[in-house]
Amino acid sequence: MPSQSTRRFERMPAGHRLRDGPWYNGVMTLDPHALPVPDLGLRCRTCGYLLAGLPQHRCPECGIEFNLDDHIPPGDFPTVIFDGSPVLLTPEIMKLLHTYQIVYMQRKGPMEAIYTGNLSLAGRVELAVSRESYFEVIDLLRRRRLGLLLPPPPIDRADAPAWICRACGESCPGNFEVCWQCGADAPDPYESAT
Repeated sequence: MPSQSTRRFERMPAGHRLRDGPWYNGVMTLDPHALPVPDLGLRCRTCGYLLAGLPQHRCPECGIEFNLDDHIPPGDFPTVIFDGSPVLLTPEIMKLLHTYQIVYMQRKGPMEAIYTGNLSLAGRVELAVSRESYFEVIDLLRRRRLGLLLPPPPIDRADAPAWICRACGESCPGNFEVCWQCGADAPDPYESAT
């Protein structure tokens, strides 16, 4: 069974090539089994060795085999851990996540402080994302911190113009990904946007 972080990779249309590292047209296309290991700032959980660029899924320092999915904390919406600490949800990070259409939740914060009586949590709101989006968020945060160019955000199909199905000639609303008449795929909105 494929790992959860390969789901977006498997949905890529045939013939599309990866561009700009693990990104393609604003959608992360990370294959956690690809080699060399992508640069996501991850370190060996045993010895702390930086895993980026390794030719195999084995730490050269301690010899332990690893799987990138092991670096995702447990749960359906795990807290994002970046550089060894939970990521705090700030307005800047919220804007970044909205731009890339990434669903997120807040962990801890004022309500947990009230219910647990632990007032030190009142000002700390931690970021949690789906397991499928975890490495996408890590890559965005890493690029932002290093001052690297961010990939283009995904096109919002809600604003896409109506399109004509190539298979049956039917007119379909722009937000439809398949023809409502015959089920054929919509044309790639990036073809006309680039």
